[in-house]
Amino acid sequence: MGMVITSCHKEYFQLDKLSDEMEIRPNLVAPLIQGSLSMADIVDLFDSASYLGEFEDGLIYLAYSDTFINTRADELDLLIDNYYNETYFSPEIGSDPDFLASSIGDTVHFLKSTYFSVQAKGDSRLDSMVYKGGQMQIEVFSGFMHSGVLTLSSDYFHDPSGNPFTSTIVITSAAGDFAESVSHSLEGYYMEADKQGDSSVIRMDYDLALINSGSPVGPGENCVINTSMLDLGFYKLFGYVDPAEVASESGEQQISIYSDFPALSHLKLADPRIDISTHSSLGIPFELTLDSVIATAEDMSTLNLEFYEGHPFKIPAPSLAQQGETAVGEFHINNQTSNIHELLNLAPHSISYRFTGGADPDITDQNHFLLDTSRFMLEAEFLVPMDLRYTQYAMQDTMEFELGEEGIDTTMVKEVQLKVSTVNQLPIELDLQLLLLDGSYLVLDSVFEQEGVFLPASVVDGNGVLVSASESSNIADFPAEKLGKLEQVRFILVVAKLVTSGQGEEYVKFYSDYSLEFEISLHARFRINTQEL
Repeated sequence: MGMVITSCHKEYFQLDKLSDEMEIRPNLVAPLIQGSLSMADIVDLFDSASYLGEFEDGLIYLAYSDTFINTRADELDLLIDNYYNETYFSPEIGSDPDFLASSIGDTVHFLKSTYFSVQAKGDSRLDSMVYKGGQMQIEVFSGFMHSGVLTLSSDYFHDPSGNPFTSTIVITSAAGDFAESVSHSLEGYYMEADKQGDSSVIRMDYDLALINSGSPVGPGENCVINTSMLDLGFYKLFGYVDPAEVASESGEQQISIYSDFPALSHLKLADPRIDISTHSSLGIPFELTLDSVIATAEDMSTLNLEFYEGHPFKIPAPSLAQQGETAVGEFHINNQTSNIHELLNLAPHSISYRFTGGADPDITDQNHFLLDTSRFMLEAEFLVPMDLRYTQYAMQDTMEFELGEEGIDTTMVKEVQLKVSTVNQLPIELDLQLLLLDGSYLVLDSVFEQEGVFLPASVVDGNGVLVSASESSNIADFPAEKLGKLEQVRFILVVAKLVTSGQGEEYVKFYSDYSLEFEISLHARFRINTQEL
């Protein structure tokens, strides 16, 4: 079987008349970036100083710690110099029957015992102590025209071997011009005082033995004994110690973040916290009052911290049987115990504060102790859970942009389209636009055609917890004419607005497992002309 095809016309093909120009318009669709960024990733990315962490349920928080009081007992100026004075006057010497009946060369003793208060800083009352250094300096001035011996002693002071204190000074001159000074180291001495009302007292015994020279005792003659306790330190002390002398501090904390970033004034915190911990090896249970806490904003408006409960802080201490041990206390300042959230939501540039120690009225036993190694430390941790709302945040930033000398060859490109698709679990809404500026900062074009929300916020419930993620798609169109404009672009202006879910009216929480899934894809249409190849 055969088949023949015939025509009644003769065809001529003029190949030299055919055009050798041909245009091909292929399309390219390619995903450029696809991934997921969780809040935990963001924390790792930006938290180089390790200020961020998360609770067991995954709620993220910002934490910062500082030490506000760090006191060592041996650095306290608790002991003050004590000065004791005793004087023998001429009437009591010259009219003494034993002295009047004595002969030249006879020795007559004049005895005195005087109680002196043990002085300390504040309202402290020191009952006993073991001295760590210090001097007892005794100065004697005798105007009597008789020589003799002066002996000072006290059963209230004992040397390291347990012997009562005694000091003897020989009055070598009978000319009425005797002056002598001696000094005794108190290192290792033990002092035990008597309680007398609200004071502690010691007794000093004086024995002035005068050798009758035959001269009468004239008016105005006396013997003055000055005893000074200087440069005192202690290994141990017992009694009542005024807490105000060991745990008081005041100051002002600068909050620079609000002045550095004024937009943060629109950030409102639901539950900022200050967790206070105390470590005390002072044998002094006491109350610690935190007052004069005043936040000052940039406009000079102020707000005082008010406590609802748990204040003053009851500071625990080791007992007498626990000498050398440390007692730990914990105290919490939050929106349940105070108005701390109102204080920080003022966006303060500074916060002043004052800590003052005071006697605990609930503790009747006021027998305290201190070792030279005792210390008191107060640390505060500022904890800010990411439970917040943001009413508005507007940001503009200009970045330099230049293609370079070669520019972009748009002869083969008909259109480039970038598509940004997101699935957002973060409770943040973002408006974003990129404006293309020339060298005079005039707007040439924008990157995104559509205006409004670039990244919708997720939906949260009444507790600020995620209900459902938002999904969005944004397209940046670059036709050939817009690509050509890029050669004139010198700057890109980033304009962004941020607000939390619900337009910032409700508090929202940020958990570490919240994520932002994104995909950036490229759609390019090319125009290939064979004449241009």
